[in-house]
Amino acid sequence: MAKQALILYYSQFGTTAKLASQIHKLTDADILRIQLADKAFPDDMAATDKVYKEQRTSGQLPKIVTKLPKLDYYDAILVGGPVWDGQISSPIMQLLKQLQGYSGVVAPFSTGWSDTGNYQQDFVAHAGKLQVAPGYHVLSHATPHFTVPTLAAWLRKL
Repeated sequence: MAKQALILYYSQFGTTAKLASQIHKLTDADILRIQLADKAFPDDMAATDKVYKEQRTSGQLPKIVTKLPKLDYYDAILVGGPVWDGQISSPIMQLLKQLQGYSGVVAPFSTGWSDTGNYQQDFVAHAGKLQVAPGYHVLSHATPHFTVPTLAAWLRKL
């Protein structure tokens, strides 16, 4: 694991927050939840999916209201988010735009329902010039499931 790490994550329904908390427990890294402007998404996943698809098509991404710390202090940033339609969520797309210029390693982690889809590839595609490490991706209703040993093994490689 990198000397100084920052965990940045977006979690709409709490699943990614739980994984971010587990990473924090294992690493003692700084942790920051990404917050969006009020009412960026409905509380219903089906309605959220509709908004998300419109955002991906139009490029009109949600506004992040969280103030990021000085990133040059960190050797690695662990970026967590939900899997939406097998891809990164639009808040993570927006966050990756804000991270441009960061020179350390960026490592994605994600939580999904039943399929990770192309999350890692989509993350890399939206990362621009960021240096992206292999990610940690888990599912709540399929495999791969979260386990402390698999998470710890991923963290050791960073």
